[in-house]
Amino acid sequence: MDKPIALWSVPRSISTAFERVFVERDDFEVFHEPFGDSYYYSEERLSTRYSDVEPNAEYNYENVLARILAPREERVFVKDMAYYVKGLMDRKFVSQFKNTFIIRDPKYVIASLHRMWPDFTLEETGFEQLYRLFRHAMAVDPEDVVVVDAMTFSENPVGVLTAYCEHLEIPFRASSLSWEAEEVPEWERWDEWHEQAQQSTGIEPAERKDPELPPALQQAYDYCLPYYYQLAARAIPGTARPPK
Repeated sequence: MDKPIALWSVPRSISTAFERVFVERDDFEVFHEPFGDSYYYSEERLSTRYSDVEPNAEYNYENVLARILAPREERVFVKDMAYYVKGLMDRKFVSQFKNTFIIRDPKYVIASLHRMWPDFTLEETGFEQLYRLFRHAMAVDPEDVVVVDAMTFSENPVGVLTAYCEHLEIPFRASSLSWEAEEVPEWERWDEWHEQAQQSTGIEPAERKDPELPPALQQAYDYCLPYYYQLAARAIPGTARPPK
């Protein structure tokens, strides 16, 4: 059985639009941020953000991983945040996946994340753990690793997805780049985060106007930027652009 393809991301990185392409395919079963339930809602949760919600053993890490790895006819595509799996992160864990990554200039990530969660933590920016997972994946098999720049993906989805599919040795399907604007049931828990992706009918160029980060957010930007640069150096040729 082919390994699941994992798209590891940071928040607000156009990763859900990338995932939507695989939702449109009939040869993949898609898991949307399954380890987010573990991180925030399981008996083993690593965050107190939703501490008012009763923990659920169904979301414990071992149970979620077992569902992803269970035998099935279709190949699996998983989109998730790297920081959700920080407690599992080692070479054994990453070796169970084809590991791919999507990155975005931290300036855009932080500005958008702050609008959704004004009290976000540095861990929730996602970059440190994304880079940590990337290092593990590179140690396991550097030839398998794929890094995509989100902004370039939004501007050239055909080119980026063609390269992505070629690297993973899966067929590229142009038909998966358009869809009906509709709610995706798997996104219900995080509905307010994915409003634009659900209202869209295809991949749309992302806004490139530089957001003005207030001084209070500059520390978070400075914290994330070195990790972004390390990942960008590995991006699919021609797709990563340095922050201005």
